[in-house]
Amino acid sequence: MSILEINNFILHNQAGVFIALGLISIFLFIVIKRIKGSKAMNSITIEDGVLLAIEVPRFNEKGALAAEQMFASLHGLLKYTPGIQEHISFEITSSAKGIKFYVFLPSYFHKFVESQIYAQYPSAEIKVIEDYSQMDVSSYQFVGSDITMSREYFFPIKTFRDFEVDPLAAITGAFEKLEDPNGQVWFQILIRPIPDDWQDPGHAYVSAVREGNFDEKSALGKFVETFTKEIGYIITGIIGYLFRPDAEIGGDSATAAAKQQVRLSAGQDIALKAIENKLTKLGFEAAVRVITFAEDEEKSQKQLSSAIASLKQFSTANLNSFERSPIVTPNQILLQRYRERYFPTERDSSFVLNIEELASVFHLPSESVETPNIAWVDAKRGEPPLTLPLTDCTYIGKTIFRDTESVFGIKTEDRRQHMYVIGKTGTGKSTLMKNMIINDMKSGRGVGVLDPHGDLIEELLQYVPLERINDVVIFDPSDANYPVSMNMLELFDPSQKDLYASGLLDVFKKYFGYSWGPRLEHILRNCILTLLEIPNSTLLGITRILIDKNYESYIVDQVKDPVVKAFWQEEFANIRGNQRLFSEAIQPIQNKVGQFLSAATVRNIVGQAKSSIEIDDIINTGKIFFVNLSKGKIGADNSSLLGAMIISRLQFAAMARVKIPESERRDFYVYADEFQNFATESFSNVLSEARKYRLSLILAHQYIDQLPEEVREAVFGNVGTIVAFTIGSKDARFLEKEFAPTFEESDLVNLQRHYIYIKMMIDGMTSNPFSAVTLAPQGEITNKKEEIIALSRQKFSRELETVENRVRKWTETKFKKGMKLVIKDKPGQNKEKLSTIDDIEEYELPKGSEAEAPKTENMNITSESEKIPPISEINNPIISDKAVTIDKDCGPIPINIPKPNEEKS
Repeated sequence: MSILEINNFILHNQAGVFIALGLISIFLFIVIKRIKGSKAMNSITIEDGVLLAIEVPRFNEKGALAAEQMFASLHGLLKYTPGIQEHISFEITSSAKGIKFYVFLPSYFHKFVESQIYAQYPSAEIKVIEDYSQMDVSSYQFVGSDITMSREYFFPIKTFRDFEVDPLAAITGAFEKLEDPNGQVWFQILIRPIPDDWQDPGHAYVSAVREGNFDEKSALGKFVETFTKEIGYIITGIIGYLFRPDAEIGGDSATAAAKQQVRLSAGQDIALKAIENKLTKLGFEAAVRVITFAEDEEKSQKQLSSAIASLKQFSTANLNSFERSPIVTPNQILLQRYRERYFPTERDSSFVLNIEELASVFHLPSESVETPNIAWVDAKRGEPPLTLPLTDCTYIGKTIFRDTESVFGIKTEDRRQHMYVIGKTGTGKSTLMKNMIINDMKSGRGVGVLDPHGDLIEELLQYVPLERINDVVIFDPSDANYPVSMNMLELFDPSQKDLYASGLLDVFKKYFGYSWGPRLEHILRNCILTLLEIPNSTLLGITRILIDKNYESYIVDQVKDPVVKAFWQEEFANIRGNQRLFSEAIQPIQNKVGQFLSAATVRNIVGQAKSSIEIDDIINTGKIFFVNLSKGKIGADNSSLLGAMIISRLQFAAMARVKIPESERRDFYVYADEFQNFATESFSNVLSEARKYRLSLILAHQYIDQLPEEVREAVFGNVGTIVAFTIGSKDARFLEKEFAPTFEESDLVNLQRHYIYIKMMIDGMTSNPFSAVTLAPQGEITNKKEEIIALSRQKFSRELETVENRVRKWTETKFKKGMKLVIKDKPGQNKEKLSTIDDIEEYELPKGSEAEAPKTENMNITSESEKIPPISEINNPIISDKAVTIDKDCGPIPINIPKPNEEKS
């Protein structure tokens, strides 16, 4: 075209030329502004950054769709006012420690970004950690590459909506298969939000193709070869307008008709629709890089190729795909850029992804991703209630929900509803109880601890506050040289005799097991009721009353209850008359009870008539009661029986408080580890009745099958607070309903050590379940253990030789019907206050009576230190008419024993 022709063209088309020049001017202004803005407004590295590690539960159901919504929210970081536009780095690593997911971001974005992640992944766990990329890599050979796109950025890649299987599975699968077991793969995608004008070139391209004004083979069709690729199609339009044929200059209707007649192939139409779909969503400028580490470069290269190949799944025919950057960056510089989270300034090294594409490349794994070694959250975290007690409480643990940590506890009023603790061995149950006990001791509260192992009490003795040393009462059957005494037939309230009998029967029923039957229960009940009615009777009398007719006569003569008396005089007399029936009836009792009493350590405790440890005084004055029932030292059966009896006595002592106004009843807290050993069928009564008498129970054990059904129902029907450590799958299925919908079976199984799920009583209402971690051992070590043990022995124990002598004398004493109690005065002694172990009571035979040798059956009571022969083997003396004395602590003691030549035939 000559100059003259151009002049004529301008003269005839002045309006069009002015429009074209105006468009060019606007274009140049935008280009210059963006060139300047790209240097002044976009950050290059992340200063003052923080690294967040993100984990989700194994059964997380949130996938790429949640990530798309998350990225849409993060687009809110776009700045519309002058300032620096920051960027964020989303990262995936694979190593021997597993596949992990991270976000690196400016510290002032921390809370906002974290909140957006939680909004879409509420069960995620996010922690601030040290930057893994700063590790020493001197022992590795590493290689890496930037990742670019094969075509202009407005051409889309495949997204998660185009996949039947989560695309993250292919990426993590490639990362997981390390060429070097000690190798690593680092994947980084840097993003920053950009305004919607990134969509303009794409719209221009679509319009040009639909109107037939775009030729893929022409030079003008090569879009993103320079920084002006975004507006190349605007230039195409302008030039096309200036130099189109004369027939089109007038803009006649024929041109419009011609444009509408452009026909696109089916493939072209699908491609254009895909582009239009990408352009409808928010966009981020992005840059991707990958670095791999191995023991040699060859393995690193293989791993790098595998990692990049995993991105090929996003390729779409005739559209776009990821590829290795043709620009080779030295590995050391690439590593430095990775560590700095360097966003490239070269336009060919970055591209635009919309939120759907971003979510396809990076999202947190869901349950559909079955790649091994992903670092899942072991168990979900639950939000604590707003009303959680933080002060004036007994501390339990620390909440661990998201970034909120608060030490919390349980109020006194809510503890009266009892606490149930379950967890496998070694998960932290004892530590939780230990901290609560130390807290109670420090606060001056009354505490009882039943420990079937002994270790917990050994530790607690080191933490007793100095001001409470005198409050400690130790019950330790294994301390054989210093036996305490606890008469299980000693009544707190005589009106509760029937309840005492039922309680003891339940204890023995648990012990007897399958040999228990109606007849055995009937006989044993009458034995207990009989002995409860006679002062100073002990458990030793159970076996003796069945086989020693003289002792039976002596006891029954004092019984006032007509029903009980009739049992011995009529029913049991008939049983005794039938030798076979008699043997069958009493043999199980003799075997089981005799076995229990045959252990000297047990017999020396329960065989003394006067208790040196008074349970009612312990709970009413707020003592510290340590019950060491170590199975390894006294045997499992003896541990269980003694523990059950003490629980029963604690209950009766508490019930005796009925005469004390409720406001004046002092709270007493009973901790029972492995409580199934001590729980009887009547345990539901303990749980339901104890609250009103201010006896609060904290019960712990390992698994639910340890509990009989009736005990299980009693526990879950009465306890107000449930604490679960790691448990087995069977227990998790059972407890899931207690913690649903917050936690599931898998969460209960996968809890870490010392982590708990808790459903707590707060102000009389049960809270929603939440998660916490128990506290490290609390309290000040006082190191007064030996002093405390010595003091407790001094106050509550008796010399072993004295106790054994008294028990022996009781077994040798021959009783006679009609013996009368006579109290011998001592100088200065007050008859109303006979309470020391040296007080002596005497029994006198009726005048004119003739003593007879007792008829006995075999009675198996033995001593470890000195064998005591069965009663039937003792050379039975005839009881003289002289008085027989009885020690108030051990029973009758003979004064004058006739010589053998004085015996009657």
